[in-house]
Amino acid sequence: MIYLKTSVGIELRGEDMLIASLQSNLTGEVFTHFRSFANYRQRDRHELRREIALFFKTSGLGKENIILGIARKDIVIRYLDLPSEVADNLKQAIRYQVQSFEPSDEDRFYYDYAVLDGNIPSKRLSILLTMVKKSILDGHLQLLLDLGIRPKLVTGTPIALSNLFLANRKDVRDKNFILALLSPSSLELLALRRGCLAYSTGVPKRNNQGWADLLLRELNEAASKMRLDPEETLEKIVLAGEAAESAPAELAAAIPDCELIQDHIAVRIPNQNIPHVQEAACALGLAYTGLVRCPWIKINLLPEELRTHQTRWVYVPTAISGLAILVLALALAFHDRFQNRELIRKLDQEIQLLKEPVERVQALRNQSEEMEKRILAIENRLRNRDMNLEILKELTTILPADTYLMTYTYREGIIQLAGVSSSAPNLIGLLEKSPLLKDVSQKGGIFKDAQTGKDRFSFEAKLER
Repeated sequence: MIYLKTSVGIELRGEDMLIASLQSNLTGEVFTHFRSFANYRQRDRHELRREIALFFKTSGLGKENIILGIARKDIVIRYLDLPSEVADNLKQAIRYQVQSFEPSDEDRFYYDYAVLDGNIPSKRLSILLTMVKKSILDGHLQLLLDLGIRPKLVTGTPIALSNLFLANRKDVRDKNFILALLSPSSLELLALRRGCLAYSTGVPKRNNQGWADLLLRELNEAASKMRLDPEETLEKIVLAGEAAESAPAELAAAIPDCELIQDHIAVRIPNQNIPHVQEAACALGLAYTGLVRCPWIKINLLPEELRTHQTRWVYVPTAISGLAILVLALALAFHDRFQNRELIRKLDQEIQLLKEPVERVQALRNQSEEMEKRILAIENRLRNRDMNLEILKELTTILPADTYLMTYTYREGIIQLAGVSSSAPNLIGLLEKSPLLKDVSQKGGIFKDAQTGKDRFSFEAKLER
């Protein structure tokens, strides 16, 4: 299958590195590959680099469009409410806000922001501000650089998961959803209000704590933070993460409206990757964020000096390639039709040219079959003719003059001979040499006749046809 664009999402989740790829063609996005590397921090860097390089090579994936996801516990998300008058100088206003969160030079942040309108007309600006400590992101980037990976974009996993869920959906702008990312040791909860990320949190899960109690507690906290209007309700609770498939059975009594995220994403999933969808949800969201030009929430935490800035001319080769593929596809479709017509015309001509030779061959075949029938009839007659005269003539020729036949019988190809001879044992060799006889054998013993003094014999043979 030909893909026009490829994007790879890399999620750093605790001690595991999850890699998922999305590839797009004219029919949409396809979840093509997934791999999880456990304990990547403790492993030998050179060995891990070789494994990752082999994964990219065998999967046929490029490294030009890689999106790195920072875990929720490593990023800071703030919601700013600013007057609309600062819109002309919004970048500087955001910078002042970020400085207020930096207590010292050691605790500096990389940051990015997105304007959230929530489809609500207002004279104020709602800003989603996302920050990550420089020390944390620099460490991640250096690690990936050692592994031969240079990300094109860096964002938070909550934002990537939101982008995946909101992709190509027209029913979210007036509804509210909860996304819950369930891992064996933690819960991340995202609240989407009218198409905007209104709330995000991450909490650990104790070993003896049930999902129902933990999720209900965080749902109440999210509802209070979202400040829903009296007429607003939560539409659905959607579960993601490796623990999500087993959680609905536990949550059924307390929260019956839970569904899995694999039922809510507009991505084609091949059968071999269906078991990985829940685990790879955030990595898929990262890949989707890098695959589309305008994701729902666009946040890039990658330092400005490390970003690759592309002009619109970069897309010209892709557009030309796409157009060329389309033209070739159309040409191939019409080519097949014209080629089939031409082939049919030529076949009709060949049939007309071969019609007379084929009729002659058919006539010869009929004659040959008739001759075969005649030959078989003659052979059957020859096979069934009386052979006694020929056999007796042959016996008269080959038997010695002192040998006399007393009895001779022939029945169904079996010949029985009895008589007297001066040397009966030598007769078997003489009879075997006859072209009409085979399998000559002695019947009974050979003994002297008292009157003649010759040997009495009894032989049996088969007719050789």
